[in-house]
Amino acid sequence: MSLSAPCPSPALSSSRAERGAAARGPAVRGPAAQVAQTCDVDEQAALLQGWNQRYEQLSAGSFEGRVTSLHLGPIQAWREFSSQALHQTGALRAGQLAIGLPSSIPGNTMFCNRSCSEGHAIVFSGDGPFEFVSPGGLEIIDFVVDRGSLDPYLTASEREQLQAQLAQPHLRPVSAHERWRLPILLSDMQQCLADTTPDALPPQQLDEMAGDVLAAIAAVLRDGVGSEADEQLSYQRRAHIVSMARERVVATGADGSLTVEDLCQALAVSRRALQYSFQEVLGILPQSYLRAVRLNGARRAIKQGSSVSDAALAWGFWHFGRFAQEYKALFAELPSHTCKRYR
Repeated sequence: MSLSAPCPSPALSSSRAERGAAARGPAVRGPAAQVAQTCDVDEQAALLQGWNQRYEQLSAGSFEGRVTSLHLGPIQAWREFSSQALHQTGALRAGQLAIGLPSSIPGNTMFCNRSCSEGHAIVFSGDGPFEFVSPGGLEIIDFVVDRGSLDPYLTASEREQLQAQLAQPHLRPVSAHERWRLPILLSDMQQCLADTTPDALPPQQLDEMAGDVLAAIAAVLRDGVGSEADEQLSYQRRAHIVSMARERVVATGADGSLTVEDLCQALAVSRRALQYSFQEVLGILPQSYLRAVRLNGARRAIKQGSSVSDAALAWGFWHFGRFAQEYKALFAELPSHTCKRYR
């Protein structure tokens, strides 16, 4: 097994981190980024620290495995590949929650005696053991978080509805958008950490990075959570919700930390009601509206003299390459071009 040198785990500290500090608890200790290749199932199982996991090889042949891990504040993430079919058993620590997303399923895959497809998220917690039968050639990403760290990204109603569901291991249908969002975030984080040392990244960048991952995990969990009443609002009611939301966004001003959860809490509406309202009245999702507001805010900051990186961070964009792509998609020019035109 070859293992890269460990590096310190970055701590969370800024507005987004402080927002959920009480719920998240202490930051996860361990290396910030780590890559390993193995030729033994026991070595592979040991790389997923804290899972008390055991692997049994089921298919014949030499074993090849690879694990890329990342620790950031309350988040542990792994991208795992195994060449042989495995029977996996184990359990998380109490208070933890795990989500697994297979990138492809090349054969029979069972989780807790249920057939798993590519449209499922694998969800289990420290409330009980799990069992997973995986085919040879499976690649999967896993995220483990303290359950309390997700509280700021869920409304009180969503937390209440999810409480009983999350106590039992289960397969959860997941939308195509949310299915690919977490792998992209993991790749972006790995790229950021590979390009520099964690200590060199601004704390705000690390905070936004962790916040985006926690928000994406919460989005997977709340898929399908809601009530029929959310779908039966009149157009007038939905227009009023959008109007109040826009007023709230304007009142917030130059602050890129406003979230859909904040709007739901402030307006006393469910996430579905907010989503349906924005889709019917403005033709976009509320998160897309907030992202457009952030991009416009970053553009104004650049025009007023901020550097591209400072403007991006000020408005919650921690991956500068992706910020440039989204900026160009909205404004038909790169942020660097805007910077040159207004200097």
